[in-house]
Amino acid sequence: MDKVKIISVHYKTPDFIYKQYESVRKFYPSIRYEIIDGSDNGEKYFVDLEKKDPNFHVQRFGYNIHHGPGMHHALKNSKLKYVLILDSDVSLKSAIIEPMMENFIVIAKGMKIMVNNEGVSSKQYIKTQNHDFKYPYIHPYCMLIDRDKYMSYKSFDKHGAPCLNFMIDVYDKGHSDQLIGFDIESCINLVIRGTRSRWGISL
Repeated sequence: MDKVKIISVHYKTPDFIYKQYESVRKFYPSIRYEIIDGSDNGEKYFVDLEKKDPNFHVQRFGYNIHHGPGMHHALKNSKLKYVLILDSDVSLKSAIIEPMMENFIVIAKGMKIMVNNEGVSSKQYIKTQNHDFKYPYIHPYCMLIDRDKYMSYKSFDKHGAPCLNFMIDVYDKGHSDQLIGFDIESCINLVIRGTRSRWGISL
């Protein structure tokens, strides 16, 4: 656990983070845990958690940094090798780091889908003319990633699929075998599009 940090990007949905915090601390009482807060309403969230928990930290930007850039900022500035990324609307229902860390000599583990170069998967109900679903994509709902390896590829960005350029770059360099699927559904609860349903999405 001394090599792993948990990060979550937050935007004006504090109830989700309080629920996530409670679930994380149930299984990992002292792991380093950081919130990238892009809330742009001037409110200072989670001060109470920072005061009581020395291993919990909030980086407050004061503007909507967006999901991809927020994750990139956390990875770029992490001093730890491994980062567990959780969506703000995810909570844990069991310990997840230990099974994900088993044989972790790869770039990333998580829910793996196949997408085209627009980030559209074959299972989505979105009309697309491009049916070349050849890119493995680890969804950042819950993704364990090697920070040092991440820095070798294109960064996450502001996109409906924020990891897309990174995943395509991994594919183009012939390293997609290092993007490994993992059964996250047995370990997490997820509110589908929790933040997006309240605040929409700006692409």
